[in-house]
This record gives sequence, structure tokens and C-alpha cells, in this order.
Amino acid sequence: MTGAVILGVLVTSVSAVGIVGIREVERGVNKIAVDDRCTNEDCLATVQPECVDKACTFLVLGSDSRAGLSKEEQAAFGSEDTVIGKRTDTIILVQTDPRRDRTIVLSFPRDLRVEIPGHGVGKINSAFEWGPDVVVQTVTRLTGLRINHYVEVNLAGFERVVDALGGVPICIDRPMIDKLARLSLPRAGCYHLDGRQALAFVRARHIEGDAIPDLSRIARQQQFMRAVIEKTLAAGSIFRLPSLVRAVQKNIVIDENLNLYKLQDLTRKLAELGQGRVYFRIVPSVPAEIGGVSYLEVLQPQAKALFHRLRVGAALGVIGRAAPGTALSPANVRVKVFDAGAGRRAGVVAAYLRRAGFVVLPVERAPRRFTTTAVLWNVSNVDERKVVAAYLSALPPREIDRQPTGVDVTVVIGPDFRGVEGQ
Repeated sequence: MTGAVILGVLVTSVSAVGIVGIREVERGVNKIAVDDRCTNEDCLATVQPECVDKACTFLVLGSDSRAGLSKEEQAAFGSEDTVIGKRTDTIILVQTDPRRDRTIVLSFPRDLRVEIPGHGVGKINSAFEWGPDVVVQTVTRLTGLRINHYVEVNLAGFERVVDALGGVPICIDRPMIDKLARLSLPRAGCYHLDGRQALAFVRARHIEGDAIPDLSRIARQQQFMRAVIEKTLAAGSIFRLPSLVRAVQKNIVIDENLNLYKLQDLTRKLAELGQGRVYFRIVPSVPAEIGGVSYLEVLQPQAKALFHRLRVGAALGVIGRAAPGTALSPANVRVKVFDAGAGRRAGVVAAYLRRAGFVVLPVERAPRRFTTTAVLWNVSNVDERKVVAAYLSALPPREIDRQPTGVDVTVVIGPDFRGVEGQ
């Protein structure tokens, strides 16, 4: 939820804050002490500020705190009185690795069954009950990764930053309705989500067609994060700075060694990398019922291999790219759009796919052999084809021997293109 899009939010908000003066803003940001000798809940003893070979790992939490929400919003999402216990709505690791020009965003399912140091076995989102450092300990024990920095954002912070951005456009391939989350997107197509709608979109867990709600929700969060980054990287994006400043100041918590200058540097590097060098992964896991409680059990040896590759900076391959029983997120599909004489319409299709959360490479003139509109796929990219085809259902599929380097699916837009269905 809030944590799952904080990377994209920071790309804009912290960069915007730099314009009005980071020092002034930072005085209003809540910070947590870092001390390896501390024992209280309001201190981070396990965070290790020294990054390894310039690769830094951020633990980013989306807190389910209702603080700052209006009475109407608390009626929708629950109030501090009705929601018992502290939980993290989302836990992600963001690993920036400038040596390899990449950033990895790793999501942890909230129902993941883990060992919580000092408190037995439970769902990972419950570790927050015992304070931020217990979450750090839990993630460190599971992954073997040292956590260099801590970031926490609450529900109100997410909602208000999205509003300060002027909302976020998103395109979906099917109706999405969740009465509990108050999400109502009644048709496939494109929407412009304000903060409240965006909050419902990334929190929804009861959408028809989701086989494993926790995993489907993460796939949507990844999709939304891509859409956020796409908007913030758009040329000439100037936002309402005072609202961004207030959203950052009042609704974010960071460790005392992490200042907004470092976050600004992080966002600058992300902007330089662009969409193609930001990779999303999910901790490999499978559903399990233990003692009458539904969990997601860590899937070994895939998870072990993923954590090892993160620790040593190796290529991730396809581990954690998709979750079992869950469609591949558009955020993990790279699409190439060729213009075969369609003119501006090829650019329109590319923009539509970007708003849907795909990684879309620059539009180029089609090779001579491609003359008509089609979705081109090969046997090694069946899952990717299904995702793209869901958004471009009117385009005929055509099998090819292989894709261009770094491309999962190719879309050709020719003179016969009649538009995107429903747009």
C-alpha cells in the first residue's frame, strides 16, 4: 500500500521539496533514533547506516495508522478505536545499486509466515506491534540483508501526496470493485485516481477474479508504482509544492541518519535510471493453512536464491517476478511499440500502455517485414503476451521466432489500427 508506492512518491515529492528548501522542511519530519545499544520500541538498534559498496537498502513500511484521516475516511478505512493493534499494511525493500545501474523493489506479502525475533512465529505484518526495530530484525533474519535506512508512511500521507501530485492516471484491463475498500472502477479502461481512490486501489483485497488476494494486491501495487513513476518523470511536471511539503512533513517517519538530501539523491538517481532499470520482485511464497490460520509460506529454495542474489548483487533472473496463481503485473513486462505507418497513433498506444504500468521502450519505425497491426509474441513469452493482450484485446496476436533484445512483447501499430477498445 503506502510503502508500495513510496518510491514513486519520493521521486516527485522530495525533488519538489528541494525547490522550496530542504532544510526548512526537514525540521518538521519525524525521526527515529539509531543506536545499537537501545532497547526501547522507539529506537532502531538493528539498522546499520553504512551502505555496502555504495549499494543501500531501505526498509519502507506502509503503516496502517489512521492518524490524520478525516472522520469520513475513518468510517471507510476504520479508526484508531476500531482497528486493534499496530500493523504494517505493506513492507518492501528498496535496494539501490549504482554500480549496476539498478534499483530493486522487493515486496513482502502481509500474510507471510515468518519468525518474529523474541515473539515466535506469525504474520510478518504483525511484527510492527513490537516496534519498528522488530520489523527490521524480522526482515534481516529472513533475508540476510543489512538494512541501512528506515522509512515509514501512514495512510493519510499516501492519500495526501497523491492528491498533491494532482492524482495519478491508471489504466486497467477489467472492472475492479471492492466494497470493503470502497473501490469502484466499473469498467476496463483508464481512470484518473485521486488520493482516496488510489488508496482504495492499492489496498483492495476483495476483487472478483483474484485467486490469492494478498498476491494480486501486490501486483496492482507494482502496476500503480510504475504509473506514479511515469507521471513524475514526465517532462514539465510541476506540482503543488506547498501540499507536497505538508504531506512529507506530517506523514513520514525516517531514521535519524537519513535526511531529505539523501532521499533527494536517491530520487535523482532513479530519474536517471528511468523505468527500465527499476525491477520489481515479490518474496516467493505459497498459500498454507496452519492451525486454522491462512498464511503465505516462504517458498524455498527460490526465496533463498533471491535473497542471495540481492546480497551479492547478482542478476535476479525471473525469481520472484511473478506470484503463484496470480497474473504477471504489467510492471514486470517490457513492451516495444513499432510504428508501421500509423503516425501519432503509435505514440497514443505507447502512452496508454505506460499508464497501465508497463515498461514501454521508445517508439520506433517498424522494420519492413512488419506492415500491419499486431501483438507479436514467441513461445518463451506466453505469460507476458496474455497480460498485453488483455489491454489490447482488439489487436490480432502473431507468433514470431524471437523478440528484440530486452523486450517481452512487441506491438506493431499500422494504418489498419482502429484504436484501443474502450478508449
